[in-house]
Amino acid sequence: MDPCRSWGAMALLCLLVPGGHPDLCRVSISPEEPAVEFGTSLLFNCTSSCRNYTRLSWEVSVTKIEERGPGWVSLSIPNVTDWRLELHCFGVFGEQRDIATTTLHAYRKDRGSGAARGGVPAPSPPHPTLSFPAGFSPPRIYQEGDTVAGRETRVTCNASAQASPPGPPNLRLTLWGEGLPPSTRQGPSVTLAFTAQPEQHGQEVTCEAVLRLGRRRTVNASATATLWVRAAPYDVRVWAPRTVFTAGDNLTVTCRAEGNPRPCFRWELPTNASWELRDGSATVIVLAAHRVHAGTYRCLAENSYGTGAASVDVLFQGSSRSPLIPVAVTLAVVTVLAILALSWWFYRARGWKPMSD
Repeated sequence: MDPCRSWGAMALLCLLVPGGHPDLCRVSISPEEPAVEFGTSLLFNCTSSCRNYTRLSWEVSVTKIEERGPGWVSLSIPNVTDWRLELHCFGVFGEQRDIATTTLHAYRKDRGSGAARGGVPAPSPPHPTLSFPAGFSPPRIYQEGDTVAGRETRVTCNASAQASPPGPPNLRLTLWGEGLPPSTRQGPSVTLAFTAQPEQHGQEVTCEAVLRLGRRRTVNASATATLWVRAAPYDVRVWAPRTVFTAGDNLTVTCRAEGNPRPCFRWELPTNASWELRDGSATVIVLAAHRVHAGTYRCLAENSYGTGAASVDVLFQGSSRSPLIPVAVTLAVVTVLAILALSWWFYRARGWKPMSD
């Protein structure tokens, strides 16, 4: 049998048997749905699954810069100036035609409003100015007024973006911090409300903005800020090395407290005599203390947000009388006993009798 006729019969059989026809030729684009920043360049590549094409080319609304090779054709865009651009690559395979389509998304970052670090900035406008034709402003975090421990506080994160018509930008914000439940919201602003605690001073809060461009691409930006929590004086402590003293001892009483701003100290003392303050008024020193220094030593820690207090009681023991008094008492007792002994001796030795009335 003629080999040519044999191959022809087999090809005819493949076409007649259902599912036996060869795969259709396809074209594909890489990358798919890219998202790039305005002003950057981008290179696309269109490839064909078959080599028997009669035409392989791009259909775009911008000036084409193409390069070709076996089974592929590239498209170079040196300067992206459209924020949404449809790109089509088509291949012609005899009577068959296949088209691949992708969408280029562009965005522009607002470089003047970067992440806030080193402290929470003052409140900023909720919608920062953006560059036309498209913009994506990285998030900014700020605290609403003073954050005071024990009171409810609100931390807000703002971001902004523009998207192609007809809908609003697909922008999602998430705000969270250590020990705080995250808050997520679709839109240009998200707020986290909580009761501030003193230990949260210096902790960081983070805001992440996710802008979705098309079906598959996203652009992320984040900002971090440090919480500044004001607090009235707390954890006030007063202590002395010992609380029972003897007259003439040196007396030291110390006070410590936490707070923001740093507290100042003031004392309420049992006497105004012979004492001095050291360590920024945190320590009371009494040299050669006396009984008048016994009593309650009360420390008042104060700042612009409140006052805290603590106290300790100081006791004295012993007496301040002269050490010669016991000696004099002893001598007096000995003298009386001596006189009694002499009187008894005269009575026995001379027969002395007391005179009758």
